[in-house]
Amino acid sequence: MPLPENFSEWEHLQDTVRLWHNKAVNKWFKNQPENDISTPKRALRHACTMKDGDTSTMTMMRLWLFEVTAGHAQSLQTPIYGIPVQEYQRDSKFKPQIKLYFKESYDFEKHGDGTEQVRGEIGFRIMNRTADTISRADAEQYALEIKNEFATPPLIWKKGKYKCTYLDLDNGFDLRLLCTSKTEGQSTVQSVLKILDKTFSDNNFQFIENTKEFPVNPGTHRVYGRTVKKFRQRPTADVKFTHAQLLIPGQVKPVNLVSVNGRLRNAIQNVGAV
Repeated sequence: MPLPENFSEWEHLQDTVRLWHNKAVNKWFKNQPENDISTPKRALRHACTMKDGDTSTMTMMRLWLFEVTAGHAQSLQTPIYGIPVQEYQRDSKFKPQIKLYFKESYDFEKHGDGTEQVRGEIGFRIMNRTADTISRADAEQYALEIKNEFATPPLIWKKGKYKCTYLDLDNGFDLRLLCTSKTEGQSTVQSVLKILDKTFSDNNFQFIENTKEFPVNPGTHRVYGRTVKKFRQRPTADVKFTHAQLLIPGQVKPVNLVSVNGRLRNAIQNVGAV
């Protein structure tokens, strides 16, 4: 239908931003009362809450205050256990590695209550290269292959409760994928093999049946005095390819090979939104 008479782009934009922003603010500060500045945290909630009479500058300031200063944006990044890259590389000897990353698209109805977005990661080694012999030309070739196979359009890996493995250590592959079916597992493995121009072999592939039930909503439990959701085991979700990196021993920062929709800076291959 056409836009109504006297339609204001600014009012529509401001109302939409305010609606979704304030939903997140209310959830983040759910234990603090509204319209109260008697304590620092209550005052912070009031300052983060967008008002109908805000100017565009005030709208941006409240957004920045909430997402950056108050730390909401940081909460969206899942904590990861790990060790510093330098320590790992000092104590380990390994071949260059390519990692492919996937993530479930955000849906407010599905994830607005705190349910995490499902993620996926696939990694393999490049056995015919070392840190000394691998070159920029190699990285460009890998990036092009990944772009063609995974990013145009972004490949969707259907994660599920069945485990598929592909073991070919001579060529650097020790893949362990959770998929919705055997066919899905084979298809995903074949896409990975194409990056290094390797041929799929049934002898290296195994599909592991699983009759165990994994509940969509496993319920809640008490953690540190709060009721929180239990972790979902083997959730079923479509995870979409987001980016790929090349890890080289002796180099702290990875080489960004492919980035979809600006997820990484300075990637060799950048692919816009599809």
